[in-house]
Amino acid sequence: MTDDLDTTLLRALIAVARHGSINRAAAALGRTQPALSLQLRKLEQHCGQVLLQRSPRGVSLNAAGRQLLPYAERIIGLTEQMRPTTAPTAARRCRVGLIEDVISRHLPQVLADFAATQPQWQLEVRVALERELSPAFRQGELDLLIVNPRQCGLEQTPSWVLEYPLQWLARDGVKPEAEIMPLVMFAAPCSWRDAMLRALHQVDQPYRIVFESSSQLAVQAALEAGLGVGALFPDAISERLLPLPEHCLPPLPAVPLALYRQRGDDGLELLSRLFFRALGQFAV
Repeated sequence: MTDDLDTTLLRALIAVARHGSINRAAAALGRTQPALSLQLRKLEQHCGQVLLQRSPRGVSLNAAGRQLLPYAERIIGLTEQMRPTTAPTAARRCRVGLIEDVISRHLPQVLADFAATQPQWQLEVRVALERELSPAFRQGELDLLIVNPRQCGLEQTPSWVLEYPLQWLARDGVKPEAEIMPLVMFAAPCSWRDAMLRALHQVDQPYRIVFESSSQLAVQAALEAGLGVGALFPDAISERLLPLPEHCLPPLPAVPLALYRQRGDDGLELLSRLFFRALGQFAV
């Protein structure tokens, strides 16, 4: 068998990763479901391993598929960039709105991959709270937006939604022995803060707030310094900041993150897929 790989097989994998369904992916690519299933099987045969896993929630990539996805994204991006043009492409601007929860570890790789395949685009990134970003998106001041759909108040259907787990974290993963637990919190108003307090009230856990801030970096720094217990996304875990043992505190509800787009431009589509790939690593 030849080692050459048909890029349409990689497009099939990317579409399934994004849509979470073979039927929806086939519709997005303008193919029939049997045709797309055949392409996915051909890709698995070429790779010599299964790439997908099925569940009642739909189809998703397994570990091998997730490992292949970034290479598929880059190959397709480079393929699209190879298309000849009759004249140099003028610089195009993409205005992106992000809540701070997204930028900690995801943004550098997303920007690097996007710049490598779309050098003609100029990115303008605005980081703020939902209450500031949503009006800007409605007024056409942002082309792409990633926010909590429960907090943004947008009626538009998002391009995708991922559920992110909230985890109780503390320095070295150790809950303070004090009877009244010290809490590191986001400043109000904040849905995370409300969820944490409801969970503690349900089990009658006494607490006192020792630190609060509207900045995720500040909250993370306070937790790493050992000031108390707080809740963040799993990507905040580090050598010093670790999850508390299971059942140490009541579980917290997952937080949805959604991506909204103003139009169906190829550049925005690629950027949407890159964010989906980066954020999907920790989704539930």
